[in-house]
Amino acid sequence: MNVKLEYEETQNFIIQSISVIGTFNDFDPNKGKMLKEDGKWIFQCSLLPGEYHYKFLINGEIKLNDPLANLYYPDSNEELWSVLIINEEGKRLYNNEEYSLHIGNYNMTSNIYEEIMPINKKEFNVMLDKKVVMCFEFKEVTGLHSVTVVWFTPQGKVYEVAEANLFTPEGEEENPIKMWFWLDLNETITSNNYGMWLVKLFIDGQYILEDVFSLGTASTYSASGKYSLINN
Repeated sequence: MNVKLEYEETQNFIIQSISVIGTFNDFDPNKGKMLKEDGKWIFQCSLLPGEYHYKFLINGEIKLNDPLANLYYPDSNEELWSVLIINEEGKRLYNNEEYSLHIGNYNMTSNIYEEIMPINKKEFNVMLDKKVVMCFEFKEVTGLHSVTVVWFTPQGKVYEVAEANLFTPEGEEENPIKMWFWLDLNETITSNNYGMWLVKLFIDGQYILEDVFSLGTASTYSASGKYSLINN
């Protein structure tokens, strides 16, 4: 069966290169290079009946799921992969179940807080702060989702990529789900990386939002910043 995979580029997430990596090409990005056509990156191949797991490798550094897959499965390391199934008749099977989630709000702080969240913080001092913490609150989560956070240095380089699985535990349907992602401010953060950082959020491979924060060694700094609320 001829299979066509697509990933749509947005103005907030510029792509230099993208490859499909998966069980059908031994996870080799050289065998899954995508071509850009009218703002979309396209990959086509012929596959036999079976079940295949795959992701997109973007700019050689960021692995993201396929936002159009609507079917994801964890491997033995609990990493979530997009799933492609072709039946014996050579037809691709789709999951018609509609899954959803809502982002209640998010906050940036220097610690993990279980209860009351402090004022959103946008300036961090490496001499005083141990972490930069992003807290996201999700509501009405159905299905299984991958949440990916990418940290960019002031030079625009990827510093760290973190991914976690999001789902609603049984019996917790009425409660919001909080997820924390953090950047450790340790000795690997050098003065070359002082300045304005960027962090991007992706859900199931789709770009959702981004925010910025400053990092340095100023003796005084403000703990306040712009508070953002995302309603979906």
